[in-house]
Amino acid sequence: MANSMESTFITLAEHSIYLRCRLNAKQSPTATLFLSPFAEEMNKSRHLSAQLMNALFQQGQDSFLPDPFGTGDSSADLDSASAALWRQDLLLLIQLLKDRGYQSLNLLASRYGALQLIDLLATEALPLPVNKILLWQPYLQSSTFLQQFFRLKIAEQMATGNKTTQKELEYQLSTGEVVEIAGYPITQNFVSSIYALKDVTALPALYQQTPLLWLETSMLPNISPVCEKGMGLLSQYFAAEFAQLQGPAWWNATELVQSPELIARSVEFLTGKTA
Repeated sequence: MANSMESTFITLAEHSIYLRCRLNAKQSPTATLFLSPFAEEMNKSRHLSAQLMNALFQQGQDSFLPDPFGTGDSSADLDSASAALWRQDLLLLIQLLKDRGYQSLNLLASRYGALQLIDLLATEALPLPVNKILLWQPYLQSSTFLQQFFRLKIAEQMATGNKTTQKELEYQLSTGEVVEIAGYPITQNFVSSIYALKDVTALPALYQQTPLLWLETSMLPNISPVCEKGMGLLSQYFAAEFAQLQGPAWWNATELVQSPELIARSVEFLTGKTA
């Protein structure tokens, strides 16, 4: 991990992942670790992550963005991965950050990354203390994430004149079939590992004083019932705040969507400084 901007492969538990870094010449005491969305949503948000990493760099804060094993530019295919393996990779990566000399950790979790984050906090004692948590458009239930992901295959089938359902797709998986969704080979092991992720109610009391900011981008004038319910739940486990930003859905738009307010609010929260 050299200074300034670097993209490199690092080895974790006998396999490698692709890691993007934005590092200052003088190492910051706090590192920001990004937990990305999944599949095409990751591709739609990568430019925003890069903008935030650059903005944090300008404020003297180092940041790290890993591609989970079997996705993005990391090695292997998704049929070799699971949510449990990704959790262990995150734990090993945080240990590497501690070994490098970082004293605390900011965590930014976007979409599927929020499920990873909650499961990680509910399952593991982290090597570094958590300073702040930032959520972008989070999923809080694994079943909701999988429902949305299976819909991609259902829509694809409908476009070719065929019909299928999530129940039928999950049956195919249960028989050992590999189902390709959005270009990813999906297996029963992978789906089962997502269903097994721990949810918010499994979190320990350890993080009740940890600042958490949920940034939701929406065209709605008011907070949705889903967000309101989610915030009520998160507020029991974190010092949680919610802010709704006006704008289109950057995570699934046809073209890449810019969101300068999302970046500015994120920088202000993570660093206490204005971007």
